[in-house]
Amino acid sequence: MSVFTSREANKLFGGNEGDQLLSYVMRQGFGNKEYFVEGNWISRPEGKIRGSRYIFPSDFSKIQNIANIWNWIKEKSIQTPTYTDKVLQQLSDSLLMSQRLCFFSPWGPRYNNNSPIIKEYDSEIMTLRELKTILQTFREKGYTPDLLLMPADAYGTEINGLSETFVDDYFKSLEEWTHKELGETKVRVVRWSHVRDEQRELYDTLCQRVDQAFDEYINGRIYRNSIEVAKVFNPNQAKESARKYCIERIVEGEIISRVYNPINIF
Repeated sequence: MSVFTSREANKLFGGNEGDQLLSYVMRQGFGNKEYFVEGNWISRPEGKIRGSRYIFPSDFSKIQNIANIWNWIKEKSIQTPTYTDKVLQQLSDSLLMSQRLCFFSPWGPRYNNNSPIIKEYDSEIMTLRELKTILQTFREKGYTPDLLLMPADAYGTEINGLSETFVDDYFKSLEEWTHKELGETKVRVVRWSHVRDEQRELYDTLCQRVDQAFDEYINGRIYRNSIEVAKVFNPNQAKESARKYCIERIVEGEIISRVYNPINIF
């Protein structure tokens, strides 16, 4: 049996998320929570509570692994992780219920190279190897990671005017290198245009919703920055192009979350 006080849980996870996560684990039926009232530990919160603790029926190695990987995520993240409650729950469910853990990484087209074919010395290979290192870290902590790699083909062809043949050849090359570099990991390479076609009804509904309430969904600064980028590819229709891009990104994120429920890597 393993026992954690709320203070010990927060210390283990490096913040209040420890108490939050262990409360979630209890609700999933993996242990019990007790409350210290008038010198005794009781199972229901009554009277003046002086403290609380979590009790697991077996050793806490999996909880320790969840804490270790969470602290590693915080350490390696350039920005503060978003949707922390959701990510922690996914980390917990995967390890405690022996489920595969799905990661998601979108991948944009190639813009600054005249060749669509990836070579071993190209930056894409470095990125794939960085992905491999990340996934290996999770594997070492007891997880079974999957990767959903999504080539953002429609952004290149429909919004930024790249050649369909060039974009297609580039992502075929990317898929070959992905399976070569990440051989130990189950990888699905699914282009955004394919996801969109499979979810066409949902896509159309979400596009209409975001378009009608554009200012509520899109931060003004982000939209202005998108306009500046769009001036490079569509100088005569920069605002329209930027708006389309912003709507597409919001809708993409919502569909990916609903359909695959992954953890975003990049």
